[in-house]
Amino acid sequence: MAFRWDGGFIMVAWDKFDEGVEWYTTHLGWTCLDKIVTPVGKKAFLKMPRLGVVTLKSFESDLDHFQVREKHEGETRLCFETVDLEDTLAYFTNEEIQITELEVLPTGHRRFDIETFDGTRLTVVHNPKQDGQFENVRVTGFSDIVCMTIGVSDMDQSIGWYDKHLGFLLGDRKEQHAFLNVEDAYDWNELKMVEYDTILFEQIELESVKNGYPSIRNYFDVRPELFYNAYQRLEEEGIQVSEIAGNAKTGWAGFHFHDPDGNQINVWSYPLR
Repeated sequence: MAFRWDGGFIMVAWDKFDEGVEWYTTHLGWTCLDKIVTPVGKKAFLKMPRLGVVTLKSFESDLDHFQVREKHEGETRLCFETVDLEDTLAYFTNEEIQITELEVLPTGHRRFDIETFDGTRLTVVHNPKQDGQFENVRVTGFSDIVCMTIGVSDMDQSIGWYDKHLGFLLGDRKEQHAFLNVEDAYDWNELKMVEYDTILFEQIELESVKNGYPSIRNYFDVRPELFYNAYQRLEEEGIQVSEIAGNAKTGWAGFHFHDPDGNQINVWSYPLR
């Protein structure tokens, strides 16, 4: 059963949806391709100039998968990429957009978080190889360096858990970090190629486990013909999964569950064009 990394959603309130679209297009340099209302709520497709389309999605109170809950981000971060770091930091400072201090990844790349629209956290990794290639763009696309970072309290336990339930492959292992690989959904669905994305696991201290419900959500793709089998298999393996939103037999469908540290993992399925 292949769970392939496939980007994610940025969740916003229904009544702030258009305001959210304007914020991301104005401050990050993204382009809105379309806005639609679907059986699972509002969606806007935001094209990033270097790589990828991210979907802005409205919360829906009557759908378990999309309900607004107590705001707790957890330790899962969907990673984007930036260039021209000093100019980017200066822009956010001038616009009074809150950012965290720079941290250095094990790869040597620097990252920071941005407090985006309505308090949503977005993680950005600087890619110096792309410097000078995009003007007036603060966030250029999904990160090629690490697509996600996940904070875990027990590295060995987490590596085994993600291997067993999602099929992640261990790459490099360091004292406080591990790099796990997962197939890329776009390369498989569109190009019929197997290419891997990298997820960085980081050892952290947790006083207690609390399920996270981040506003920026990672998603793993499962093909429609395998979607309900994947859902049933996770249940049989003792994982508590949410109710399914949508219908994989006719269109988009998704659900979520949590790892041993409360990090939210999301799964979706959709028909190819």
